[in-house]
Amino acid sequence: MIVGTLGYPGEYRRFAHYSERFRSVEIASTYHKVPSWRTISRWRARAPEGFTYSLLSPRFLGFTVNGEERRSLRRFLRRVRALGRHRGAVRFLLPEGLAELAFRAWLELLASLNLPVACAFDTYSLELAEAALSAGHAVVNRPESPFLYLLDPNPPLPQGSGYAYFSSLSRATSAG
Repeated sequence: MIVGTLGYPGEYRRFAHYSERFRSVEIASTYHKVPSWRTISRWRARAPEGFTYSLLSPRFLGFTVNGEERRSLRRFLRRVRALGRHRGAVRFLLPEGLAELAFRAWLELLASLNLPVACAFDTYSLELAEAALSAGHAVVNRPESPFLYLLDPNPPLPQGSGYAYFSSLSRATSAG
């Protein structure tokens, strides 16, 4: 199980302290802006062996199938892949009201990009969760999922591989 927290400890000294204790972090700033190649290189260079970054998908993704969505998604996923051995999963926040057929078409678009990246979909919709699972992706906070968001101060971590993120450093360290 890779344990980390949500949010990127950007200052180098703070990151060094953090990375001594945890093996992963989810970078939430990617929700607002796709990181530059220079930023990706800096993250990769700072990461110790065995450390991974997971990223939050950009908010501008509309989960529609069109040329602009394809270009935007490809641009983002190429940056994710550039993290190399420090690449974790991408968490996609699915909007409420997204139609299952539209999402299935979007998953086909994702597959057509041929940029294999571990994806986890965050949704309350059972239909969208099933569509993601049937396409071979993870769904956040499902019992069979390798991608968990645990906000409880002392949750028991399940056995096995995957990602577990906490809302704060203190909650992650108290989880054992």
